[in-house]
Amino acid sequence: MGLIAEFQHNSPDMPLTDAVAVVPDVTLYIDRILVVDPDRPVVLCRVIGDDEGFSAALADDPTVETAETIDGVGGEDAMYRIRLRDPPLPIYRKYVELGTTPLGGIVTVDGWWARARFPDREALAEYRAFCTERGGDFKLERLTRESGADEPPFGLTREQYDALVEARDAGYFTVPRAASTEEIGDRLGISAPSASERIRRGIDRLLENAL
Repeated sequence: MGLIAEFQHNSPDMPLTDAVAVVPDVTLYIDRILVVDPDRPVVLCRVIGDDEGFSAALADDPTVETAETIDGVGGEDAMYRIRLRDPPLPIYRKYVELGTTPLGGIVTVDGWWARARFPDREALAEYRAFCTERGGDFKLERLTRESGADEPPFGLTREQYDALVEARDAGYFTVPRAASTEEIGDRLGISAPSASERIRRGIDRLLENAL
């Protein structure tokens, strides 16, 4: 399974930053990046703020080839379809090279916040090094392992997940507490100390990956 990374990135290599800099009160919410043609990706994004000013700024953004409004013309909440220029930016070529899948993002005058799927930690480390070597700032905010259909979410082990589910169902987390670790252990077929340890470690892992 891959890794889902959420990170902040500020670099001249990132697309659409020039247009946003011209209209600093605008926020772009990246819904999807279409890669039908790997050399000419298409960005679907929603613009919150000065739509007319942003539309004019797109014409002068060197990373933009074409841009069209899909809906919300003339308002402050417009959807755009933006085709990036060919050849693609170095930062995007690195995405493709590493097998990374963009999952969305936000663009403001302060830079990009992005969410992406990386095949492994080595790919993420290589991408991070590539960004910083080119003079950009890269700050990893959250990293979680992608769960398969039969795997527990948030990086929990099966034992931790089962312990948390049993504890919740038994009322262990209610106030006042309706079940003890002895009862949770009986449900799981383990000792009370083992049940307590699984619950504690499960909560730690859940908070680490969810917050």
